[in-house]
Amino acid sequence: MSDTVEIVNFRLKGGVDVDTFKAENAKMEHAFLGHLHGFKTRSTSATEDGQIAVVLHWAHAEDAQSSMDKFVGNPDTKDFTDLIDMDTFVMTRYVEFDWMTLDDI
Repeated sequence: MSDTVEIVNFRLKGGVDVDTFKAENAKMEHAFLGHLHGFKTRSTSATEDGQIAVVLHWAHAEDAQSSMDKFVGNPDTKDFTDLIDMDTFVMTRYVEFDWMTLDDI
């Protein structure tokens, strides 16, 4: 079965530095995200001008949706979400149809 991939893009609120965000990001991953059913992987990246991109892999679309339902208003995610400019938050879900590694060559 194909993974569900979420790609999330956003900016931090004015005055929030990236190091503060990195610390809260790690806390949220360990306290909340890593315990969710169907969670597979997550990577977080940033551009030089402050755009944040998060790529998540889930076993199923239902797992991804369940995570969002639990994420909003959860005490383990509040400090993390308080750093995000929610007007810039965009999440898109995809069904993965191809995966390649160097081992495939």
